[in-house]
Amino acid sequence: MKRIILTALVLAGAFANNAAAQQTTGNISGRIVDAQGSAVPGVTVTARNTQTGFERSDVSDAEGLYRLTALPVGTYDLAAAITGFSRFESKALVLNVGQNMAVDISLSVANLSETITVTGETPQIETTSSSVGGVVDVARIESLPLNGRQFANAAVTIPGVGLGFHSDPTKSTQFSPQIAGGNGRNVNYQIDGGDNNDDTVGGLLQLFPLEAIQEFNFVTSRYKAEYGRSNGGVMNIVTKSGTNNLRGSWFTMLRDKSLNAITESEKLAEVEKQDYRRWQYGGSAGGPIMMNRAHFFGAFERTQQDTFQVVDTLGLFPNEDGVFTTPYRENLMTGKITANLNPSNYLAVRYGRNTNSQPYGADPQTVFSGWGESSNTFNSINVNHNLVLAGSKLNEFIFQYADFANAITANSLDPQISFPNGVSIGQNTNTPQQTQQKKWQFRNDFSWSMSGMGGLGHDFKVGANFINQPKLFITFNTGTGDYAYSLITDDISGPVSLVTRNGGAAEANIPNKQFGAYFQDDWRLNDRLTLNLGVRYDLIDGYAIDQAKNPNFVLIQDAARAGRFVGQQAFREFGLESKEDTNNWQGRAGLAWDMRGDGNDVVRAGYGRYYDVGYTNANILFAAINATGIGAGQVFSVRNTTGILKSDGTLFRVGDDISTIASQNEAGGALPLNSHIASPRIRQPYSDQFSIGWSHQLMEGTVFDVDYIHSEGRDLGWRIALNQRNPGSSSRQFADIPFSPANITIDISDGKSKYDGINLGVRRRMSRGLQFSAWYSLSKATSTTGNASDELNIQNIQNHLDPYADVQIGPSGRTDARHKTTISVVWQAPFGFTVSPIYRFRSALPVNITQGRDLNGNGVNNDLSDTAYAFDGLNDDGTVNIKELGPCETINCGRGASQSQMNLRISKGFRLFGTARVEAIGEIFNVFNARNPNVFSGARFLATGAPNPNFLRPREYAGDFQNPEQRVGQIGFRFTF
Repeated sequence: MKRIILTALVLAGAFANNAAAQQTTGNISGRIVDAQGSAVPGVTVTARNTQTGFERSDVSDAEGLYRLTALPVGTYDLAAAITGFSRFESKALVLNVGQNMAVDISLSVANLSETITVTGETPQIETTSSSVGGVVDVARIESLPLNGRQFANAAVTIPGVGLGFHSDPTKSTQFSPQIAGGNGRNVNYQIDGGDNNDDTVGGLLQLFPLEAIQEFNFVTSRYKAEYGRSNGGVMNIVTKSGTNNLRGSWFTMLRDKSLNAITESEKLAEVEKQDYRRWQYGGSAGGPIMMNRAHFFGAFERTQQDTFQVVDTLGLFPNEDGVFTTPYRENLMTGKITANLNPSNYLAVRYGRNTNSQPYGADPQTVFSGWGESSNTFNSINVNHNLVLAGSKLNEFIFQYADFANAITANSLDPQISFPNGVSIGQNTNTPQQTQQKKWQFRNDFSWSMSGMGGLGHDFKVGANFINQPKLFITFNTGTGDYAYSLITDDISGPVSLVTRNGGAAEANIPNKQFGAYFQDDWRLNDRLTLNLGVRYDLIDGYAIDQAKNPNFVLIQDAARAGRFVGQQAFREFGLESKEDTNNWQGRAGLAWDMRGDGNDVVRAGYGRYYDVGYTNANILFAAINATGIGAGQVFSVRNTTGILKSDGTLFRVGDDISTIASQNEAGGALPLNSHIASPRIRQPYSDQFSIGWSHQLMEGTVFDVDYIHSEGRDLGWRIALNQRNPGSSSRQFADIPFSPANITIDISDGKSKYDGINLGVRRRMSRGLQFSAWYSLSKATSTTGNASDELNIQNIQNHLDPYADVQIGPSGRTDARHKTTISVVWQAPFGFTVSPIYRFRSALPVNITQGRDLNGNGVNNDLSDTAYAFDGLNDDGTVNIKELGPCETINCGRGASQSQMNLRISKGFRLFGTARVEAIGEIFNVFNARNPNVFSGARFLATGAPNPNFLRPREYAGDFQNPEQRVGQIGFRFTF
């Protein structure tokens, strides 16, 4: 199969021509008719970019069809001319990335040298695409209050898209768009057509200066076969290019303590409002290298933030309480050169770099020694070339090299001690660690058209993608400083439930190769109905790792071959030879029906299968460490949920000699192994998606959209902790197999998810000084893996003898907000002011409600409560209101708190000289200072049986690290010329 895909890649390049490439460009097409509606062949149609001088022409065929393909995004004038007819001109057509703009032309017989000119408006409803999503253009990016100037914030203006923080701590300050129940890891991020995905932890890789972003197209469902590696959505981002005019910008934004509100955590700790200083500055410049032929563009941005986190150990360690700095530094830069080699050849070359550093693990109940420091460096080089040949055939070739390096250091190597109330002290168990990724990508897309009678026909597209990732290197030497203790009570002298110690040098390289090929046909059945048909195949080589050096893997393979696991679904692939997942065919079909033929009412629907690239942290990362044979993991582990005993029968406590632990307690072996064993048949995750929707133009420039989306995720990475103690017994599930450590975790591809949602939205383009977007989403997301499509949940198995029970299918922890809404407005107010508010709301997320005790005796304190509860607010005296919801029938049966945020931007522009102007800017984030409680303890009781005084009490609030801001003011300016 690899040979077939490589052949497709070569052939796609060899044919070198096409009609619908959409990685970085858009298309304008239509039909030319005379006054009687008859096709007019032989008409020369030319699109000219008014800013760069770029031109592309085509001649209408026998059916009057013309196609102008692979046009770089921008503003175009369109002209059509033929002897005997009046010349037609349409001005200022704004072409977006991935857009197939339909412009039909009616020519009239010329009286003299008459020219008919119309002012073009970009159609707001695509009549030939069944995809769900939308475009965020530069005007919206520059006008809305985007916290941190991260462009992904603007994605929330697309119906159904939520916003959170990336769930992996290596990207603790990165905002993450949430689609179809996922938390951003199930999105394919493309920058200038190049892959921009983190294959270790998933999600967005490199950030770019906001000044460098031209626009992005966010397809949230029903994307075509040309897009792979995603079971959620596709964010297709295009960076800016230079023009014939020298243009530039410079901005400076400042936040200061005097502009902020005190945080809730500061109030609770009874400390004064802490210092807050943030500078964010940068600029851009672009212009001609050779007029109408070659252009340059560059942008730079720096963020320098100094904020503070209050730490309150709730009386356990008063000397460790206090206020600690959480500095954040980031530098973003990019440079780009574009060249119109000739009307048929367009070339773009772009380099980008991103460096940042921020605290790791900062938390109101974690002392400073339990934090770390995370730093990241990203580089990428992207080359894009498109070539148009006769007959509207087009070839687009993309090459990209990208690298990434992350390092997380530890603030302390002291013993870690964790308490039920969330307080912890000592070394963070996830430090130190590092990741290095190097990626080479070659992509080629070729398209052409075939016309039929009456302007009907096919737009074909074929392409192939190859990514070679020779280095995906990780080290995870965590918790090797000293012993780690988990206590049963909130008392440093209390009984201990778990003692562990890690050893060894955990590191592994997990190289892989990614192959993809597809065929797409957009078939116009008539002038109102288009079918989007496609098939795609993906293959990834690198997940069938050799685990022969892992003695636990050898044990489980031998046991499986001997019939030890007959009838146990979780082990059905063990005992088989290692093999890559090769059955990744994906059929996709959709329709777009222009109900009345006027583009004002379009129904779209479709079904498809979508494979993702399983990020390695979900399935093989820790198993790959064991596969080296060097060994790294727990060298010591003792667990007793009622309290570890010493040899004299008394309770073991922190500070006691480890050698005094009673022999009947379990100690680990000498070989340092982590608990993970990967299936020899790891599969790539996929989803089956169905959607149906309708767009209706309410009035000129204003559209109502409604879409229903159903998605079922399968083969998701699932890390199940098994071999626990059998309920009511001291023996383990596999006591006859000498695993070391005894608590094994099998990494398999059996996770599943389900998402159902309906999106309602109204959007208006800028008209008469007003632009707005408003949407509401009602949805439900469930999964066995914690979060639909992309998350992990290791310790939630209620009965390890039946891990597939219905109780394991619960609401998705980070994303199942049943209600979400976003409203954004850009108002060009009187006296030159622009007022831009954006309001976001989501209802409460799930909380896993447990008894807090090991009632079934399996060694894990995760037994579900019999009743579900929800947080219902805080009283003035600090007590928590709790509401009963009914029976607790699945994991994540409780609810936390809703969150809302109102951000506001007010600006006024002043003309200086020539084209130079300056814009004064004032922004307020969280205008109403919503407290936004977050992170709730779901344990009803302590392990001793006493009620948990912190049950459903929030641990974090607005203004805490990796949470939305408290009310924060920002002032600045932006100078442009």
